[in-house]
Amino acid sequence: MSDLKRKILYSKMVSGLISFLFAHADKLVPVNRLRETQSWLAFTHPNPAYPVHILIVPKRKITNWMELPQNDPVLYAEFVALTQGMIKDFCLEAAGYRLIVNGGIHQDFPHLHIHLVAGDAI
Repeated sequence: MSDLKRKILYSKMVSGLISFLFAHADKLVPVNRLRETQSWLAFTHPNPAYPVHILIVPKRKITNWMELPQNDPVLYAEFVALTQGMIKDFCLEAAGYRLIVNGGIHQDFPHLHIHLVAGDAI
């Protein structure tokens, strides 16, 4: 990702807008929704790098993995149920799958997101 694009995405205004949309107006986010809970939204990646490439994002403002609260059993239970349900429903267990979290300079988007991927990189 270019330095300019990173600076724009990570600016307080843009980062705040992204977090606001997921936290308060997730219905306005133009994505192909696959699953949704009270705390999480799962949708197909708009620019997939794998045959199966799903993004899972919290609906509240959590910028990255290190900001994920450690003591929220509902948040974790919903995440486990959501991901296990998609793995089962999309028949990914036998073929193999990965849950990927990027951080620091490897995180291209300023809101926590987990990739559920299957297959070889495209």
